[in-house]
Amino acid sequence: MSTVEKASPAASARRGFDSLAEETHVRGLPVRGELPPWLTGSLIRTGPAKWDVGGRTMNHWFDGLAMLHRFAFVEGGVSYASRFLESRAFRAASDRGEIAYSEFATDPCRSLFQRVSAMFSPKLTDNANVNLTRLGERFISMTETPIPVEFDAQTLAAAGVPYDPPGHLSTAHPHLDRATKGMLNYAAKLGPRSSYRFFLLPPGAAKPRVIASAHVSRPAYMHSFG
Repeated sequence: MSTVEKASPAASARRGFDSLAEETHVRGLPVRGELPPWLTGSLIRTGPAKWDVGGRTMNHWFDGLAMLHRFAFVEGGVSYASRFLESRAFRAASDRGEIAYSEFATDPCRSLFQRVSAMFSPKLTDNANVNLTRLGERFISMTETPIPVEFDAQTLAAAGVPYDPPGHLSTAHPHLDRATKGMLNYAAKLGPRSSYRFFLLPPGAAKPRVIASAHVSRPAYMHSFG
Protein backbone atom coordinates (compact mmCIF):
# COMPACT_ATOMS: atom_id res chain seq x y z
CA MET A 1 0.00 0.00 0.00
CA SER A 2 1.39 3.36 -0.97
CA THR A 3 1.23 6.30 1.37
CA VAL A 4 0.90 9.98 0.62
CA GLU A 5 2.97 12.35 2.70
CA LYS A 6 0.89 15.33 3.75
CA ALA A 7 2.43 18.73 4.29
CA SER A 8 1.97 20.37 7.67
CA PRO A 9 -0.49 23.28 7.92
CA ALA A 10 2.43 25.68 8.43
CA ALA A 11 4.22 24.39 5.33
CA SER A 12 1.03 24.60 3.28
CA ALA A 13 0.47 28.18 4.40
CA ARG A 14 4.01 29.16 3.41
CA ARG A 15 3.32 28.00 -0.16
CA GLY A 16 0.97 30.98 -0.40
CA PHE A 17 4.06 33.22 -0.36
CA ASP A 18 5.70 31.53 -3.36
CA SER A 19 6.20 34.18 -6.06
CA LEU A 20 4.78 33.78 -9.55
CA ALA A 21 6.87 35.38 -12.27
CA GLU A 22 4.99 34.41 -15.44
CA GLU A 23 1.50 34.84 -16.82
CA THR A 24 -0.23 31.71 -18.11
CA HIS A 25 -2.77 30.76 -20.76
CA VAL A 26 -3.97 27.14 -21.03
CA ARG A 27 -6.68 26.36 -23.56
CA GLY A 28 -7.76 23.02 -22.12
CA LEU A 29 -7.37 21.97 -18.50
CA PRO A 30 -7.77 18.26 -17.57
CA VAL A 31 -11.22 17.57 -16.15
CA ARG A 32 -12.07 14.66 -13.85
CA GLY A 33 -15.60 13.45 -14.43
CA GLU A 34 -17.92 15.65 -16.48
CA LEU A 35 -19.08 19.23 -16.42
CA PRO A 36 -22.72 19.91 -17.31
CA PRO A 37 -23.04 21.14 -20.91
CA TRP A 38 -25.11 24.15 -19.80
CA LEU A 39 -22.24 25.49 -17.65
CA THR A 40 -20.98 28.47 -19.63
CA GLY A 41 -19.18 31.58 -18.44
CA SER A 42 -16.12 32.64 -16.48
CA LEU A 43 -14.97 32.49 -12.89
CA ILE A 44 -12.57 35.38 -12.23
CA ARG A 45 -10.52 35.90 -9.08
CA THR A 46 -7.76 38.19 -7.86
CA GLY A 47 -5.02 37.46 -5.38
CA PRO A 48 -1.40 38.19 -4.41
CA ALA A 49 1.13 36.56 -6.73
CA LYS A 50 4.53 38.30 -6.66
CA TRP A 51 6.15 38.74 -3.26
CA ASP A 52 9.79 39.49 -4.12
CA VAL A 53 10.75 42.80 -5.73
CA GLY A 54 14.30 44.12 -5.98
CA GLY A 55 15.69 41.95 -3.20
CA ARG A 56 12.86 42.76 -0.79
CA THR A 57 9.92 40.57 0.23
CA MET A 58 6.39 41.74 0.98
CA ASN A 59 5.25 41.36 4.59
CA HIS A 60 1.53 40.55 4.42
CA TRP A 61 -1.07 38.56 2.48
CA PHE A 62 -2.55 41.84 1.18
CA ASP A 63 0.82 43.08 -0.12
CA GLY A 64 1.80 40.67 -2.91
CA LEU A 65 1.43 42.19 -6.38
CA ALA A 66 -2.00 41.26 -7.71
CA MET A 67 -2.69 38.70 -10.41
CA LEU A 68 -6.05 38.09 -12.08
CA HIS A 69 -7.14 34.48 -12.74
CA ARG A 70 -9.91 33.46 -15.16
CA PHE A 71 -11.43 29.99 -15.57
CA ALA A 72 -13.66 29.91 -18.67
CA PHE A 73 -16.27 27.15 -19.07
CA VAL A 74 -17.76 26.13 -22.43
CA GLU A 75 -19.12 22.83 -23.81
CA GLY A 76 -17.76 20.77 -20.93
CA GLY A 77 -14.24 22.16 -21.15
CA VAL A 78 -12.24 24.60 -19.04
CA SER A 79 -9.54 27.06 -20.07
CA TYR A 80 -7.38 29.11 -17.73
CA ALA A 81 -5.61 32.45 -18.05
CA SER A 82 -3.68 34.59 -15.60
CA ARG A 83 -2.39 38.14 -15.91
CA PHE A 84 -0.77 40.55 -13.51
CA LEU A 85 -3.09 43.44 -12.68
CA GLU A 86 -1.47 46.39 -14.40
CA SER A 87 -1.81 48.82 -11.52
CA ARG A 88 0.43 51.81 -10.91
CA ALA A 89 2.11 49.84 -8.11
CA PHE A 90 2.83 46.91 -10.45
CA ARG A 91 4.13 49.10 -13.27
CA ALA A 92 6.39 51.04 -10.89
CA ALA A 93 7.78 47.83 -9.39
CA SER A 94 8.41 46.41 -12.88
CA ASP A 95 10.02 49.57 -14.27
CA ARG A 96 12.14 50.47 -11.24
CA GLY A 97 12.84 47.04 -9.80
CA GLU A 98 11.76 48.07 -6.33
CA ILE A 99 8.67 48.44 -4.16
CA ALA A 100 7.44 51.95 -4.89
CA TYR A 101 4.11 52.23 -3.03
CA SER A 102 3.21 51.69 0.61
CA GLU A 103 1.30 48.43 0.85
CA PHE A 104 -0.88 47.18 3.71
CA ALA A 105 2.11 46.16 5.86
CA THR A 106 5.13 46.86 3.64
CA ASP A 107 6.80 50.26 3.66
CA PRO A 108 9.05 51.00 0.66
CA CYS A 109 10.88 53.77 2.54
CA ARG A 110 14.29 52.79 3.90
CA SER A 111 15.71 55.96 5.40
CA LEU A 112 14.31 57.97 8.32
CA PHE A 113 13.90 61.02 6.05
CA GLN A 114 11.88 58.98 3.54
CA ARG A 115 9.64 57.58 6.27
CA VAL A 116 8.94 61.04 7.72
CA SER A 117 8.25 62.50 4.26
CA ALA A 118 5.83 59.67 3.48
CA MET A 119 3.74 60.59 6.56
CA PHE A 120 2.86 63.93 4.94
CA SER A 121 2.47 62.75 1.34
CA PRO A 122 1.67 59.03 1.40
CA LYS A 123 1.61 57.18 -1.92
CA LEU A 124 -1.46 54.97 -1.59
CA THR A 125 -1.23 51.71 -3.48
CA ASP A 126 -3.72 50.53 -6.08
CA ASN A 127 -2.47 46.94 -5.80
CA ALA A 128 -6.00 45.48 -5.84
CA ASN A 129 -5.41 41.90 -4.74
CA VAL A 130 -8.21 41.32 -2.19
CA ASN A 131 -11.57 41.05 -3.95
CA LEU A 132 -13.47 41.53 -7.21
CA THR A 133 -16.89 43.01 -7.82
CA ARG A 134 -19.09 43.67 -10.81
CA LEU A 135 -20.78 47.03 -11.19
CA GLY A 136 -23.18 46.93 -14.11
CA GLU A 137 -20.98 46.01 -17.07
CA ARG A 138 -17.77 47.00 -15.30
CA PHE A 139 -15.43 44.56 -13.56
CA ILE A 140 -13.47 46.01 -10.66
CA SER A 141 -10.58 44.72 -8.57
CA MET A 142 -10.31 46.14 -5.05
CA THR A 143 -8.09 46.33 -1.98
CA GLU A 144 -8.08 48.14 1.38
CA THR A 145 -7.07 51.49 -0.07
CA PRO A 146 -9.74 53.54 -1.85
CA ILE A 147 -8.17 53.06 -5.31
CA PRO A 148 -9.96 50.31 -7.26
CA VAL A 149 -8.82 49.15 -10.69
CA GLU A 150 -11.22 48.39 -13.53
CA PHE A 151 -10.23 45.60 -15.93
CA ASP A 152 -11.43 43.88 -19.09
CA ALA A 153 -13.07 40.53 -18.27
CA GLN A 154 -11.86 38.94 -21.52
CA THR A 155 -8.26 40.11 -21.78
CA LEU A 156 -7.75 40.87 -18.06
CA ALA A 157 -6.08 44.12 -19.10
CA ALA A 158 -6.42 47.07 -16.72
CA ALA A 159 -8.74 49.87 -17.84
CA GLY A 160 -8.13 52.64 -15.31
CA VAL A 161 -9.66 53.79 -12.04
CA PRO A 162 -13.48 53.57 -12.24
CA TYR A 163 -14.33 55.97 -9.38
CA ASP A 164 -12.80 58.01 -6.57
CA PRO A 165 -14.20 57.09 -3.11
CA PRO A 166 -14.78 59.99 -0.69
CA GLY A 167 -12.11 59.03 1.85
CA HIS A 168 -8.68 57.58 2.61
CA LEU A 169 -9.59 54.04 3.69
CA SER A 170 -12.26 51.75 2.30
CA THR A 171 -13.14 48.07 2.12
CA ALA A 172 -12.79 45.56 -0.69
CA HIS A 173 -16.11 43.97 0.29
CA PRO A 174 -18.95 46.28 -0.80
CA HIS A 175 -22.63 45.37 -0.87
CA LEU A 176 -25.22 45.41 -3.66
CA ASP A 177 -28.06 47.90 -3.48
CA ARG A 178 -30.95 45.81 -4.81
CA ALA A 179 -33.02 48.85 -5.75
CA THR A 180 -30.45 50.53 -8.02
CA LYS A 181 -28.04 47.59 -8.65
CA GLY A 182 -25.37 49.99 -7.44
CA MET A 183 -22.52 49.56 -4.98
CA LEU A 184 -22.88 50.37 -1.29
CA ASN A 185 -19.60 50.95 0.50
CA TYR A 186 -17.92 53.13 3.12
CA ALA A 187 -14.84 55.32 3.15
CA ALA A 188 -13.07 56.68 6.21
CA LYS A 189 -12.15 60.34 5.78
CA LEU A 190 -9.11 61.10 7.96
CA GLY A 191 -8.29 64.58 9.23
CA PRO A 192 -8.84 67.01 12.13
CA ARG A 193 -12.49 65.85 12.10
CA SER A 194 -12.48 62.29 10.83
CA SER A 195 -15.67 60.65 9.64
CA TYR A 196 -17.13 57.50 8.18
CA ARG A 197 -18.85 58.16 4.85
CA PHE A 198 -21.38 55.66 3.53
CA PHE A 199 -21.77 56.01 -0.23
CA LEU A 200 -23.75 54.68 -3.18
CA LEU A 201 -22.28 54.29 -6.67
CA PRO A 202 -24.85 53.51 -9.41
CA PRO A 203 -23.74 51.09 -12.19
CA GLY A 204 -22.94 53.74 -14.82
CA ALA A 205 -21.70 56.50 -12.53
CA ALA A 206 -18.14 57.70 -11.96
CA LYS A 207 -18.79 59.80 -8.84
CA PRO A 208 -20.09 58.20 -5.60
CA ARG A 209 -22.95 59.85 -3.73
CA VAL A 210 -22.49 60.12 0.05
CA ILE A 211 -25.80 59.10 1.63
CA ALA A 212 -24.75 59.07 5.30
CA SER A 213 -21.84 60.37 7.38
CA ALA A 214 -20.78 59.94 11.00
CA HIS A 215 -18.00 61.91 12.71
CA VAL A 216 -15.57 59.94 14.87
CA SER A 217 -12.64 61.04 17.03
CA ARG A 218 -10.69 57.78 16.67
CA PRO A 219 -11.46 56.10 13.32
CA ALA A 220 -10.85 52.37 13.15
CA TYR A 221 -9.73 50.07 10.36
CA MET A 222 -12.61 47.95 9.04
CA HIS A 223 -12.08 45.00 6.72
CA SER A 224 -15.81 44.58 5.98
CA PHE A 225 -19.19 45.63 7.30
CA GLY A 226 -22.77 44.38 7.57
